[in-house]
Amino acid sequence: MSAADLYHAPMYDEKQDFADHRAEIDAMVDVLASVGVRILRHMTVLDLGAGQGMHTGFLSALANRVLCADVIDYSSLYNGEFLRLIDEKHRRHGAAFERDRVEFHRSDAMDLFYRDALFDCVISINSFEHIPHPAKALGEMIRVAKAGGHIYIATDPIWTADTGSHFFHRVPEPWAHLAYGDDGFARKMRENGGTDAEVAEFLSAMNRWRLADYARAIHQSTVGGKIDVVHHDSWSGVVDETHREHRFIGELAARGYGEQELLVRGLRWVLRKR
Repeated sequence: MSAADLYHAPMYDEKQDFADHRAEIDAMVDVLASVGVRILRHMTVLDLGAGQGMHTGFLSALANRVLCADVIDYSSLYNGEFLRLIDEKHRRHGAAFERDRVEFHRSDAMDLFYRDALFDCVISINSFEHIPHPAKALGEMIRVAKAGGHIYIATDPIWTADTGSHFFHRVPEPWAHLAYGDDGFARKMRENGGTDAEVAEFLSAMNRWRLADYARAIHQSTVGGKIDVVHHDSWSGVVDETHREHRFIGELAARGYGEQELLVRGLRWVLRKR
């Protein structure tokens, strides 16, 4: 299934979802290896913004302990059967879920309850765009990482991408969330069957950071010499090639959005704590 198909798909595809999360962990492993870093069996890892544990299972096969932090207490869901169900989900797709190595916690990324210097590696995959104040979360990630430990951040799609609203399936126009504004996009969502809960999520669930905001936060984190940026990359693209010719690109240029910025989908960093 193509990326475009995924954004139009009305039904959840567990097999595809599982494959996507596996690919994201594989990409993380490759990027860490490129800077001489491996997640080893003795390590303690934080999965920040862990959600329902789709990355966690793969991490549990690498590390000794994986602590999963999210603003929702996922472990209490499904009548307390969450861990059993996510275990079964992994096994359906040929991967072990090491339940004895995993703990799920409810904790705010901007005010983590973990002690200083607890983790060998702190990981955030596709959650940074949802954190209201990513700079605060980054400060917390640095605080809880051990000296010599690493922080891996990957986020996709960011707010300014063609599907950065995260509700392209409701309003299938590229960059519509930027072009229409909040009220206009919310109206379009409702016209296309969007629920009040979905509209509320659109209005509150993304931090709406642009490229310059991320760059500024990372730069500020290095001030004082406690953090080194050992890897940074980004990738561009659209879920449908026709988006490159859409009228919104020209309209948004008049509002200060460059075409290059609008085409960037994702960002990634590896940081090392001194």
